[in-house]
Formats: sequence, structure tokens, C-alpha cells
Amino acid sequence: MIKNTARKYSLWWYYALSVAIVLATLLAVTWYVTDRFRDFFVDQQESALELYARTLSLDIEENGFPLSGMTATCSASQHADKTLRVTLINADGKVLCDSMANPLEMDNHSGRPEVASALGGKTGSGIRFSSTVQASLLYVAVPLNTTDGVWVVRAARSLAAIDELLNEVFRRLFAVTVLLVAAVFLVSLYIFRKINPPLYEIRQGAERFARGEFERKLPEYQVKEISQLATAMNQMGVKLDSLENLRREFVANVSHELKTPVTTIKGFTETLIDGAKDDPDDLDRFLGIISRQADRLSNIIDDLLTLSRLESAPLSEVLALDWHNLCEILASCRDVCQSRADKKAIHLHIVCNSPLRVHVDHSLLTQAIVNLVDNAIKYSPDNTTVEITAGVDANHVRIDVNDEGPGIMDDHIPRLFERFYRADKARSRKLGGTGLGLAIVKHIVNVHQGEVGVSSSVGSGSTFTILLLNSNLSPRGKG
Repeated sequence: MIKNTARKYSLWWYYALSVAIVLATLLAVTWYVTDRFRDFFVDQQESALELYARTLSLDIEENGFPLSGMTATCSASQHADKTLRVTLINADGKVLCDSMANPLEMDNHSGRPEVASALGGKTGSGIRFSSTVQASLLYVAVPLNTTDGVWVVRAARSLAAIDELLNEVFRRLFAVTVLLVAAVFLVSLYIFRKINPPLYEIRQGAERFARGEFERKLPEYQVKEISQLATAMNQMGVKLDSLENLRREFVANVSHELKTPVTTIKGFTETLIDGAKDDPDDLDRFLGIISRQADRLSNIIDDLLTLSRLESAPLSEVLALDWHNLCEILASCRDVCQSRADKKAIHLHIVCNSPLRVHVDHSLLTQAIVNLVDNAIKYSPDNTTVEITAGVDANHVRIDVNDEGPGIMDDHIPRLFERFYRADKARSRKLGGTGLGLAIVKHIVNVHQGEVGVSSSVGSGSTFTILLLNSNLSPRGKG
């Protein structure tokens, strides 16, 4: 037997894993949203700065490019918006005007990426830390065509406001994340407390069932699926209890049935050993009794082996299905039982007018019918008739075995096909029955996907019926 070495995890582990996954997902979403917001705000700000820079360049062009006018326009920007920085740069990269710094103290700007792009006739932009104003700025530079070449109008704004806004967005998203995680935690804890205790009780119930303790049932639970599981467990417990009772009854019956012939054989053997063997009459009588009891013991063992094979072996090993003539099967059953019928002057009459071809196991079906006919002979009075009938109705192939015996009381009929059950125990044992014949019949019919039943009334005989599905009948019907 291969031992399952896979690691087992508690529900708490899966709970913690779920919370971690939810938390990681929410944090990733928060980071992504914040990053998208920043890109959005930067794009919007970049468009606004470009528009402002182009507006300034148009104003400068309208003034006819006097340096004083350019400087005045640049300086005026400082008063219009203190968060906005405007820089005017000539074709050599020299800063002519800056709204936030003294141009005489500023380095040559031709090497700045956005300025270099604008000097090349294209709009340039970039984000970097400004050593002049000691802040991270977003720069947008546009070309300005003058009589002295391409100059640059550059507008810039600090990203501190955007970063502050994004930080506020992040804080709020993080707060929402914490609240969601707390909600998930509380809901998961509630679900865990709803699931774990019932599962523990169900596990204990299963352990009780394994010990053979079926009296205590599992209660109903609020969670539908767990309640269904508990109900299924209770139903299983009932079935196991029934099976356990049947097992005990079966063991007791087997012990009793085997003990009787064994005790008889042992007793008469000891009697012979003690001296009865010296009397020829006693010797013959006792040996006859021992032989009959040995036969009975052998019959019980054979029937038990047959039942075991029918119950446990795969159908492929039990059934050897083929097409057979049902009337011929009934005739062979009559031949098997004829000698026993002759001893009681019982007439075995077959009614099978059509040569029905059925898909069955010849040996097993013969055994089932022989058991029914043999029972009918045993319980029928002398000089009566046992009729064996075969035919087809709307849905079944029907086989009836009818006798003129004493009949069976209604309260015995439901248990008639149980192992070792006898309606008349004393008479059954006297007639040599094992108590397993009808149980074997039932199992043989079951493996053929059929049904077996009995109808009887006291004083009017009994009719045992085997019903096989029409699928067991040849499509040709006859012949």
C-alpha cells in the first residue's frame, strides 16, 4: 500500500493565503492606478505648458522682437502665476530672462535636452531636478524664430503639486485597501467559523461510524452544502448500521447452519467410534446420516461461494452472455428436476409456445430456474402440478414458476429473498434446504438487470416470477 505523503494544510493556511493574495492584488491595483494618474496629470500639465509657451512666443513675435519687450513678457509671467517658471534663451543657449532666477547667475542652457530640441526647431520636454529653484520641474520648450536665429521660450512648473495630489490619492486608495482587507478578514473569519466546527463534528462522526457507533446522528447546519454532507453522512450511517446488522445476522446464520451438520457428523462419528460400528444396522444408518449431513454442509458452502462470486466479482467475470433458446433452457431445467418430481408424482408442465431467443448466461439462468422449480417441488403436495411458463409482455421477458403448495403468508414475502430466511424453518431444514436458494435467484436475476418477485396466498399455491428486460430478447423475436 502506497502511503500518501502529500503535505496537508489547515483552513487557516488557505485563509491566510487568500488574504495575502487579496492584499497583494489591491496594492498592485493601487500602484497601477496611481501611476496612471501621474501619467495623466503630467500629460495634461505638459499640454498646458506647451500652450502657454506658444502663447508667449506669439506675444513676443507681435512685439517685433525687441529685447526689452521679451524681458518684460518673461518678467510679467512671475506676477501672473508664481508656480510657473518662464525662461527665454537665445540661439547660443544664453539665458536672456527667467521668471524665477537672475539670468546672469545661470549657466548656458544649450545642453538642456528640451532646449536642444527647441533649438532644432522641435518642441522639447523633460522632467528633472532644477538646481536653480531646488525642485523637480516639468519643462516644455518651443522654438521662437527671430532675426538672430532660433530662440527658445521655455515654460516649467514644479511637480510638487502633482506629487502631493498623487500622494493624497494613494493615501485614500491605501485606506480603501485596508478597509477592504479588514472586510475580507472579517468575512473570511465568519465563514471559517461557520465551516470549521461543522467539519470537525463531521470528522468525529465519520470516526464514530468507523468504530461501528451509529446511534449518534449529525445535526443540521446553517451552511447548505455542509448540511447536505451531514445528511449524506447520516444516511451512510443508517446504511452501515443496516449492513452491520445484516453482517451480524449473516454470521450468526452461517454459524448456526454450519454448526448443525458439523455437530451431527461429529456426534454420530463419536457414536460409531464408541462401538456402534459393530452393529451393521447402526453402522449403515449412522453412515447414511453422516453422508446426508456432509452433503448438506457441502451444499451450504457451494451456495455461499456462489453468492460471494455474484456479489463481489466483476460482471465480466460473472456473466458469459450469449443468445440461447429460452424454451430449451426451461426443458433442461425440467430434466434436472424430473427425478425429484417423480418421487412425489409431481407433473412438471412447460408452457413456452415460441422459441424465444434471449441474451443471458445459460448456466446462471438455468441455476435460478432450477432453484425455483426445486423449491416448488419441495413444498408441493404429491400428485400436483408445477407449471413453468415463458412469454413476452410489453416490456419484459417473463418466466413464471407456479405450484399448488400451501402458499406463503404475506408477512414473510418481503424477506423471502434474504439469505437464510425461511418462512417455515423446521420444514425447510427437514427438506434439506440451505436457506440460500432464493437469495441466489435474486442475485442471478440482478446481474442480468432483471427483477424477481412472488405472489402467493395461503392455501392457493405460489408463483415466482423472473422479469428480464426486452433488451435481452433477440431483435428477431423468434427462431
